[in-house]
Amino acid sequence: MIRLSQDQDLPALFALWQEAFEGDAREAALYFTHRIRREDTLVATSGEALSGMLTMLPLTLSSPQGEYPARYVFAVATFKRFRGQGISSRLLDAAHARMKADGVTASLLVPATPPLFDFYGKRGYETRFFIDFLNLLPQDLPPAPLGARVTPCGARDYLRLRDQAFVDSALYARWDLEALRFAIHSLTEAGSGGALRVSTPQGQAVCLYEKREGGLRITELALLNLGWETAMAALHQHLRAPAYTLHMPEGSLPKAQTLPLGMIRWLGPVPQTQGGAPYLSIAKD
Repeated sequence: MIRLSQDQDLPALFALWQEAFEGDAREAALYFTHRIRREDTLVATSGEALSGMLTMLPLTLSSPQGEYPARYVFAVATFKRFRGQGISSRLLDAAHARMKADGVTASLLVPATPPLFDFYGKRGYETRFFIDFLNLLPQDLPPAPLGARVTPCGARDYLRLRDQAFVDSALYARWDLEALRFAIHSLTEAGSGGALRVSTPQGQAVCLYEKREGGLRITELALLNLGWETAMAALHQHLRAPAYTLHMPEGSLPKAQTLPLGMIRWLGPVPQTQGGAPYLSIAKD
């Protein structure tokens, strides 16, 4: 049976999250305290036991031609003892049916491992979102620009500047204020990163950064009249990490490795879109 989650499901969902994603209890507690919504979460039951879960986080697909309601499929998981029974596929079918009934245009997701691109491809998803991936050392960066200021950035300013930076993308996965507040809060609460704003006489940038082994990952860098090298130089002057991994939209970084990131399944007629490379970020697999 597949149904919407209920309050009494929370202990089992918490246990499933930790088993499936091997995350620490603090990360799970943040998600279940601040982000999960019963109306966005489907559960599968086998007999009286909860066997699987899937969440459908709301977001908007924005393009120069219009905006489309979408859902981000996240935390698709099955308890190990129930795997091999097609539970994830049934959860996806139920999620797609619910989205269509709610007038949702598209379903997005980020496969956790390369083989899952094939799994989701067989279920109607196509790889549409790619990301440039570049490793940087401090000596690869120019001197920090004169007059640059780097300050913490709240969710409201982050959303405003992010929207301006990616407005011309053919498809821009636009998270709302609640989602950005959670993304920033989860990084700062864990002490592993946060959101920063770069201000220079020439332009601005905002970024999300996270500590990773050996350095920092710049999960997102949104630029307004500022080059990525200048922005990174200002960030390095502030952060002083020994190394950086920079993620940016496809085609942004010369000599970068371009990797597949996200997939989409249209749930109705496919709109004609034009603009820059499609962009999806701040998305966990």
